[in-house]
Amino acid sequence: MTSVATQTDECGDAAHRLYAAELRRWRQERGVTQERLAALTHYSAALVGMVEKLQRNPTREFTSRCDDVLRTGGALARLLPLLAAESYPSWFRPFVEMEAEATAIQEFEVQVIAGLLQTEDYARAVLNSWPPKSAEEIERRLAARLDRQRILDRADPPLLSFVLDESVLRRPMGPASMMAAQLTHLIETAARPNIQLQILTFEQARDAPTDGAFVVLELPQRERVLYVEGVGNGRLVPDEEIVDRFARAFSAAQCQALSMADSIAFIEMVRRERYGCE
Repeated sequence: MTSVATQTDECGDAAHRLYAAELRRWRQERGVTQERLAALTHYSAALVGMVEKLQRNPTREFTSRCDDVLRTGGALARLLPLLAAESYPSWFRPFVEMEAEATAIQEFEVQVIAGLLQTEDYARAVLNSWPPKSAEEIERRLAARLDRQRILDRADPPLLSFVLDESVLRRPMGPASMMAAQLTHLIETAARPNIQLQILTFEQARDAPTDGAFVVLELPQRERVLYVEGVGNGRLVPDEEIVDRFARAFSAAQCQALSMADSIAFIEMVRRERYGCE
């Protein structure tokens, strides 16, 4: 009997082979060498070759440039969702599917900035932490994480509510310039009308929930689901009583946290004082 892991690996290989074959086909149809495509897209010829040999995962930006240069009509971009879906761990895929459909998302984070709010550099640094991963695996998961952020630009985006512990802002996942850029991105993203972002400071945290990070999703039929993550895995909890307890915990965290305006001022203060950026 074939295991789920084996099926996933086979599907992932198939999707990457399809992308590589399509890139090669379009390139050859247009009479463009790898070196010429690299020059026109401002990438290295080595990178183009690695993508075609399944040694490097294509990013959204790489794909967009190739589609433009090769005049594919978006053929390569249409393959990205297949690649992204297969890049998630099997235990995480059900959550991603529900997240994409959610009408409201409440997320409480205590260690790192929420994935939907991460910059590319910050996300890469997070993925490069324990456990160790190959460069290829990091790039594959990075592309998938950035793909999740497409829900922010949906025609009908969900109502997103975030409460971030102060430690999330102060924990340096990389150089000061990267962290400053990430905090700037938080400030800019929080300006969207469907996003509520609040910071739970150290002084306020003593009266806040201590259950760790969690996400409450509200789906189109008003069904609610809880997602909690542990070391190396995560699980969805549909039990309404448990979901309600965590939803109330999130409301308590919102009450204890700074207001949205004060949260933005606090982020600006941390960016300036800790990371040296005005």
